[in-house]
Amino acid sequence: MNPKQVSTRAWRPSWLGLLATLAVGLAIFYYFTGPDSTLPMQLVPHLEAVPLTLERVAAGPVSVPVQASGFIVSLTHDVVGPFTQPVAAALFLVLLAMALVGWVAVASTLARPAFVAGMIPVIFLLLSLNTESLGIFNTSERYFLYLMLGLVGGGAYGLHAFAEDWPLRRRVLLLGAVVAGLAGLLYAQSQLSAVETTLQLAAYATTGGAVLVALLVLWVGVENIRALLWLNGQAEQPASRFGLGPFVAASLLYLGMLLLYVWNDGLQLLPGLNFDPLVLLLPAVLAGGLGLRLRAPSYAGSVPYAYAAVLYPLVVTGAAAVLAYAFATDNTPLLAAARSFTGLALLLVGGAFWLYVLINFMPLIQQRLRVYRVAFEPRRLPLYTVYVLAIGGIIIIQSRRSFPLPDQVQAGQYNNLGDLARQQSEAAPDDLGLAALAERYYAESGDVLYRANLHAQFGRAALYRFRQQRGNELVALNRALLRGPSEKVAVRLGALYTQPDDLFEGLDILRRGLKAQPGSAALAGDLAQLFTKTSITDSVGYYLDQAERLNPGSYASRTNQLGFLLSQNLYAEARKQPTGSNPATEPALTANQLLLGLLTKATKTEAPATPRVLDDATFAALYHAVLMDVKANNVAGLKQHLQPLATLAKAEVNAPYYEQLLFLQAYARHGLGQEMTARQQLLPLATGTSGTAAYYQMLLGLWQLQQGQYATAADQLAFAAAHGATQAGAARAYALALAGRTDSAQAQAARLAASPDTSLQRLGRRAQTQLAASSFRPEAGNAARVGQSWLTQARQAEQANRPKDADKLYQRIVREAPFNEEAVLAAGRFYAQRRNPTGAYGALRAGLDENPESLPLLKAYVLAAADAGLTEYAGEALGRLQQQLPPATYVTLAAEYARHRAARVAVSDSFSVAPAAVPFLQ
Repeated sequence: MNPKQVSTRAWRPSWLGLLATLAVGLAIFYYFTGPDSTLPMQLVPHLEAVPLTLERVAAGPVSVPVQASGFIVSLTHDVVGPFTQPVAAALFLVLLAMALVGWVAVASTLARPAFVAGMIPVIFLLLSLNTESLGIFNTSERYFLYLMLGLVGGGAYGLHAFAEDWPLRRRVLLLGAVVAGLAGLLYAQSQLSAVETTLQLAAYATTGGAVLVALLVLWVGVENIRALLWLNGQAEQPASRFGLGPFVAASLLYLGMLLLYVWNDGLQLLPGLNFDPLVLLLPAVLAGGLGLRLRAPSYAGSVPYAYAAVLYPLVVTGAAAVLAYAFATDNTPLLAAARSFTGLALLLVGGAFWLYVLINFMPLIQQRLRVYRVAFEPRRLPLYTVYVLAIGGIIIIQSRRSFPLPDQVQAGQYNNLGDLARQQSEAAPDDLGLAALAERYYAESGDVLYRANLHAQFGRAALYRFRQQRGNELVALNRALLRGPSEKVAVRLGALYTQPDDLFEGLDILRRGLKAQPGSAALAGDLAQLFTKTSITDSVGYYLDQAERLNPGSYASRTNQLGFLLSQNLYAEARKQPTGSNPATEPALTANQLLLGLLTKATKTEAPATPRVLDDATFAALYHAVLMDVKANNVAGLKQHLQPLATLAKAEVNAPYYEQLLFLQAYARHGLGQEMTARQQLLPLATGTSGTAAYYQMLLGLWQLQQGQYATAADQLAFAAAHGATQAGAARAYALALAGRTDSAQAQAARLAASPDTSLQRLGRRAQTQLAASSFRPEAGNAARVGQSWLTQARQAEQANRPKDADKLYQRIVREAPFNEEAVLAAGRFYAQRRNPTGAYGALRAGLDENPESLPLLKAYVLAAADAGLTEYAGEALGRLQQQLPPATYVTLAAEYARHRAARVAVSDSFSVAPAAVPFLQ
């Protein structure tokens, strides 16, 4: 870069201008996104169980409901963090390093006094990085610092003293290589990870960065007034330009707004909109860049314009990077210091410059001349008096306030160090030293240096939250709330007050928060959900409507509105709510809409996308979608659900929902007619004596009742009733009646009617009435039972003389429907006729495992065991039959058994052991 060439033309955005623009754009981006990235407010789903009737099992003339739980989903808010921002820290360090390289390169071209003055902040910055704490070269000594000072400072001096003819471009390349090499060595030798190294360097660069921002603010403090002066003289004709009056009025409006801000420590422009002096830096920085050549008379004696045109965008880049990182981390004390100093500096520097302009150029302004062209060529009052007055005023005002700015900057640095130490402590939970160090940083930052440090109190609360110290977390958050209202603190406290004893504290916190921030839809919505724990439904509706007014059509508002209507059984009103939701981004709303369909017998619905990781909202949406397909007998939908459900159940992260995922798989299999697989999947859940296990035990009993296993179902339902399943007792009475044990059924109903439990009494009296009024007879040949259609096909194959097809169908019956007594008996007969005693024995053995009390199966089993030569098993079955059959019937059966046994002996030797495996049972 040739200085002479640069100096012959006005400054225009080059790659340096683009770099500065990028840094400013980054600061603007983090200005809007930083608070939500560091302390994000998240939606927290909550589930409220409601009863659902999935199907009805016919028990003779009675219809027994099969019930499950549905889940109403409501949403509240919570705040997590503060999170570290390693990407923002890396961008900050990269931009700062680029600014450092350019600064040192330009400084090496200046005269000796200017060179020395320019290198002082560089040395200060390198000293502040505290690189010895990184353990470089496995030591805590300052060897790396000395290396940096030697290479950067020594290199700059070498260029200054011995390379006077080197162009600026070559200097930049050399120093850039030096800084890049030092950065690579630092990261290679650091004892911390790359992310932790970046965060620590960014934290320790806070002080140097704050000085850089202060220098920029002081430099551009005059620019907004000069911009008004520029606007005052834009017209081509002097008569069309503004005169002295408009310039004075506009300047006084600008300075008056700053004065009100400084005087009141803040300024509210509109409800919910506060004045931010950092916004005024944008036009000031732009005006400073565009007017840099016109300002040359004020600095050209020390720095030629050619180099000033390089230094200015570098300073803007570094300062914007500092502000961007402060915005990205939502660092309360740093932002407070930046706003306070910027407002004060713009007021005092701008005010002094305004007086300077009036004293020097008032007659020219009255003549409507373009004074901005000669604003830095004074005739009466020199420019340096502007900075003398302004800096003197800043020092006086700061002294009256006990110099809060240095404390705020240090508090911001401690915030960043505390976040890093807390992150390290969470990665190593057993290292209490790191947790204590983080707490010390936060305490020093929030309790000593800057008491309004919201970031520090949130950091301490996060530290206690990770350690499950709820009391300490409440203390930290309440301390933050005492020092000023905050929506996020109120939301977090409301999320903590979840115990029944905390109701009034939670209501008080949220009410005070909503009073301080009346535009907060989150606080209004959380208040509504807190009131749902009371009987004051009017307050619930009031705050739900307020949340809707503040944020119309929001995900949380629609979800909570629909959930409240469902909880009050207002299904007609619920159907009037706006329909449609995005299952991927609004799972809670989707879950409530699916639940409404289940409760109102709707069949058309959109299945939600299946996530890899479940939370309460996505689980409820998936749960209701599966049950909807079960209820609608949607075979295609149920098949689509099976693989995702199995995958979700295997993921360890979904362990809280493992039981329900197994239940959904089992019910989906049941809906598809895969009864044996469904029972096998449900069996682990039915093991135990808890109330939950009792529900699954009852469900197994109802499935057995549905498949005609009346005696087996009666035993299973008795088991469930003994463990607390309320509905199982009445269902058992019906199962006993269908099994032909009428006296036992009536006795069961009488026991229920005599129970001290009023709900059991009601069920018992109803069962007594139905047993007396109706005839309970087993239903034969029910086509809805699993295996019945296969039996029909097998018989047709037999009649068509297709024994292989019949054999496959009977094997399927034995594998998948051994509980179907009629079908299993037909399979045993088929194999006996085909002279396959082993097949007949295996089929009947499988049937008896499902229906151990079935007399027809026992009779056929005795004869099949005799044909197979399994006399020991046949003897046991004969003993059971002798106790249950009339003597004459038993004698007939024993004679037939003897004939089968004799026939077996005549054919071959008898076998006393069962075959190792039955083909269709494998």
